[in-house]
Amino acid sequence: MAARFNEASLHHLGVSLPHMDAGELWSIGDYAVIGELWSEAGREVAASLHVEARDVADLATGTGVAALEVARRGARSVVGVDASQKMLDEASDRAEREGLAIEWIKADFASVPLPDQSADIIVSTFGLMFASDPETAFGEARRMLRDDGLLVFTSWSATGFFGQLFEVMAKHFPERPEPWHETPEGIRTVVGDSAVVVEESFEMLLESPEWFVTQLEQFSAPFIVAIERLGDEWEHVRDELLAATTELTTQAEDGYCADVHYLVTRLTY
Repeated sequence: MAARFNEASLHHLGVSLPHMDAGELWSIGDYAVIGELWSEAGREVAASLHVEARDVADLATGTGVAALEVARRGARSVVGVDASQKMLDEASDRAEREGLAIEWIKADFASVPLPDQSADIIVSTFGLMFASDPETAFGEARRMLRDDGLLVFTSWSATGFFGQLFEVMAKHFPERPEPWHETPEGIRTVVGDSAVVVEESFEMLLESPEWFVTQLEQFSAPFIVAIERLGDEWEHVRDELLAATTELTTQAEDGYCADVHYLVTRLTY
């Protein structure tokens, strides 16, 4: 993907990577591990769609969580698009294990090699939110949708678990641009007043706050790059992140529970 995607991929943390494309970025760490923590939300959104006998495209599919779910639920055809070959390979392996027929395309979600009006539904779970040029990305989605087509995407809520953790990190990156996707008002500013934005939540089980921060350090590409930029300052920032994670979680029988809020946006064209 173009550099603008990477700037957006890290814009929560204020980190820009003008010389690294998205495929390179997301080859860092292991999204197949860290992404499982919030995969429930992707499955729930995909499961809420009426996909039977419809053509569905999943933009920024990652490891294919939403694409796999709509394929299980009888979509006529499913295409998963992502800039990272590493993640597409993981998604393809998962589909093969279940015997699901999904086409995987390596591409920037702002320039997808699919025909005009080729999809009835486009879904993107925590993917389109990374667009720093959202008008271009949403214009591309609109191009691919048929008349009365549905676009559904998810993003983290500003006041939710991840929104608050990103705020902790952002204090140390003053150049951080303001996210467009964390509030209904910001989203409607980009995609129009007809957008229906609903806040949802799920419970994310963690072994411990310390375990969670270690997962981010080891497997989350944006955090790994941000940590490198912070250098010696990271130890201080880590303490802040750990304190915030502890405050935002409650102890449960099997570990710690985080109440994770996110926004689901629906647009009918």
